[in-house]
Amino acid sequence: MLANGRQEKKIFDAAVKGHWGIGAFNVMGYETVEAVLRAAEELDVPVILQVGDSFDPNAPESSRMSEFEFRNFNTFILNRAAASPVPVIIHLDHCMSFEGCIRGIQNGCASVMLDASQKPFDENAALVKKVVEAGHGAGVLVEGEIGHVSGHPNSHGVIYTEVDDAVRFAEVTGLDLLAVSIGTVHGYYATEPVLNYKRIEEIRAAVDLPLVMHGASGLTPDQYRNAIKAGINKVNFATYTQIAGGKAIVEEVEKGGRQMFMRLVNAGLNGAKEYLKMHMQIFGTQKVEL
Repeated sequence: MLANGRQEKKIFDAAVKGHWGIGAFNVMGYETVEAVLRAAEELDVPVILQVGDSFDPNAPESSRMSEFEFRNFNTFILNRAAASPVPVIIHLDHCMSFEGCIRGIQNGCASVMLDASQKPFDENAALVKKVVEAGHGAGVLVEGEIGHVSGHPNSHGVIYTEVDDAVRFAEVTGLDLLAVSIGTVHGYYATEPVLNYKRIEEIRAAVDLPLVMHGASGLTPDQYRNAIKAGINKVNFATYTQIAGGKAIVEEVEKGGRQMFMRLVNAGLNGAKEYLKMHMQIFGTQKVEL
């Protein structure tokens, strides 16, 4: 089922109360949507599909779509989610503009993220608050980030989110989901990330909101469990899904035989699906009746 903002809040309320996490998986094409949804359906648990603002002129060219491409892909996602037996949340991830968030709301997202985390506190808060006012009017949840999660190759020397900043940001903006910097980075990990579990616990004790961990793919099972135990509820996941699917295709090629297109596509899809299932179980995601 295609979950709305009210239902998404119910899922996160259950996650906070039950101390478990829900995977928020970035989807870049039809096969990644299928990998995520098949994994969630086999486990009978809710899931979040994360999309980007494809019309953002500042986005990387590889992630931009024409209006025709976007309409086709968005229609597929909405229809596929609606047909699923599990709750499926469509979330706009790392949107850099108010206008982009409005596009996300208009195109069926149950929640949107305005990412102004690289801007000064007051500017970041003002932009998120503006999206909150629009989003809440449409029944849509809003995520913001305080303490920037970067994309450098490791997290040594990372600046962790300050507890006072998290409290003030939540109070000023009225947002629903709070992304914090606790030692993860976007992309591939070249060295072991240093996660600050104590800081997660401190923020959780001070802020009564679901906490979001960006740059989460590629961690160890214990790192996920410890972060979720400390207070993380939304686990953003992208890079290592692609790696798992790519590895499965390479293994299929190495088996020899005719390299049929759909054989390789299905190998990648199934490889990614199994990898995602394993992580949904690590996160402890539970079934929620809506």
